[in-house]
Amino acid sequence: MQIIKENLDIDEVLEKRIKNTLKFLNIKSKIISGNIIHISKTNIAYIEPHKLVINNITYLFFNKCENVYINTLEKFIPFNELEIYIKKHKN
Repeated sequence: MQIIKENLDIDEVLEKRIKNTLKFLNIKSKIISGNIIHISKTNIAYIEPHKLVINNITYLFFNKCENVYINTLEKFIPFNELEIYIKKHKN
C-alpha cells in the first residue's frame, strides 16, 4: 500500500479573504496549503484542509466552503464570523 500526497492549491478568493482578515487584525501568520491524500490501488482519498494557526488555535479551511473549522472538523463558524472569533481569542 502506497500513500500519495498531492499539494492542494488554495482558492484565490479564499486566500484573499483570509489575508484581508489577517491584515485588518494586524496579525502575521502563514497559511499552510492542504493536500489530497490518495491510497494507491484503492478509491480512497482524503482532502486535508488548508490551515492557519493563531495563538495555538488551528483554523481549517476548505476551498468553496463558507465555514471555518476550529481545531477539528467538529466545531465550525461561518467565515464572516472569523474576525470576531479571532479577536475574542487573541489573548
